[in-house]
Amino acid sequence: MIRLKLMPPLTRLVGQKEVAVGMSRATLRAVLEEAAARNGKFRTALLDAAGNLSSEYACLINGRRHNVTDLDGVEVEEGDEIVILMPLAGGAGVPEVPRPNTT
Repeated sequence: MIRLKLMPPLTRLVGQKEVAVGMSRATLRAVLEEAAARNGKFRTALLDAAGNLSSEYACLINGRRHNVTDLDGVEVEEGDEIVILMPLAGGAGVPEVPRPNTT
């Protein structure tokens, strides 16, 4: 069994912190598609309007980041740590906040 650990906001959308898939070894795409087929809330959160895996999310597999474009070439197996998260963005162009002079 392959287990997917979900991070916010997926945990709120799906109502679970983990989704298990009855596979022992497969591509990451196959695992995500199987999880989406078995769990309607997971499917709604993970698929875009066209039914493709949403590019809003990234996966960490044993600490290494993979994006939607990597899904077919990445094999996962039972025991791998697979975390699905929404990467944080922003920060560019944010003005620096002046700090009070303490001297």
